Amino acid sequence: MGLSAIGGTAPGVDAGPFAFNQVETHRIRIRNTVGGAVEVSPDAGRSWQAVGSVTRPATALAEGFAASRWARDGTVCATAVHGLRLRVGPSMSSGRGGLLAIVPKEFASPPPNYGGFVPGASGIYTDIPAGTSIFRNLAPFLGNIVLREESGSVQRIGPDYRPRVGDVLVIVVARPGRMPQCITLENRSGGRVLADYGGGEVYEFARVRHPVEGVGRFDATGFTGVGCINTNHPGVVTISTAPDHNGKPVFDDPFGETRGGFMIQPARHAESEAAGGGPVAQVMVVEPVSRRLSGGLEGTPPLFQGFLSLQFQSRDPSRSFVCQMRVDDGDWEPLVQYVGIRPGLFTSPRELERVLDQQGRGRFVRQGVTALRILFPEQWP
Repeated sequence: MGLSAIGGTAPGVDAGPFAFNQVETHRIRIRNTVGGAVEVSPDAGRSWQAVGSVTRPATALAEGFAASRWARDGTVCATAVHGLRLRVGPSMSSGRGGLLAIVPKEFASPPPNYGGFVPGASGIYTDIPAGTSIFRNLAPFLGNIVLREESGSVQRIGPDYRPRVGDVLVIVVARPGRMPQCITLENRSGGRVLADYGGGEVYEFARVRHPVEGVGRFDATGFTGVGCINTNHPGVVTISTAPDHNGKPVFDDPFGETRGGFMIQPARHAESEAAGGGPVAQVMVVEPVSRRLSGGLEGTPPLFQGFLSLQFQSRDPSRSFVCQMRVDDGDWEPLVQYVGIRPGLFTSPRELERVLDQQGRGRFVRQGVTALRILFPEQWP
């Protein structure tokens, strides 16, 4: 299958400067049976390396989460350190997708206070730890295609596909051939959202409708690491402010909180999620800057389709996606670490001062966090 068939943007979306050709990096193959291998191929399927196995196969599809309506059939529609979601086709009862999920071992049963999508019979459950392997540095990108392998050939799964025990699924992991150096988000109402390719090539593709004011508890951020991407789907980017305990993630525990982070959401999805209650303090809401994208940013690059990944290598930041902050329009610095709920952490100078002082980074703060930026990897393995 040619690379031109891999990925792309949601139907009807004008990608503008982010229209891209993709480069395949690897493939993920999963045998949907108890003990079935989870494998990765770096050479388009000529050789495979086992990275885990299936503990429970999928036998059904599930109704998708709200933002899955902006994903394409037969593609990856969500990536997270605690699971991957594949949209097969539209569900019978709504515009949301009919989904399959690939689940790490810690989330075979949802933890207490879990607020995310629960796969049930639509889950392919694995023995791979959350925040590792295909749930981290080997994770796919939004929009990557999903194939079914049978008798030595592969075909893209269609809307009529239903999982059966013994099926073999293949995800073709591909990234844009050209990616920005960073995405900068000015943390104020009307702030610019910029994709910077270096050399003066900068695109303003969105505006901030509502700044992010603080942090809250988001699923599996204790498996993620400070400044790392926890979740990406057509309606969200979740970034962790919680540590992953020196590379040893801890299970979400209601008696010893491990979660902390914030979200970036496109305006239409944010409105539906808020259900009339107004913007949430832990969410930055962004909207189109161009009339060409009047339909919204949901399911569009570079934030909500095709460009972001979970990749993070603590010993080599040049190979990582990582979020930084700017306080009082000063120099870029690591994101503040915080576990739990603190709605005013970013925009209350005194709150931010206290937390920074506790972390040995004390200074007088006049405004708070005035900008965020997501750095892209300088190198790819």
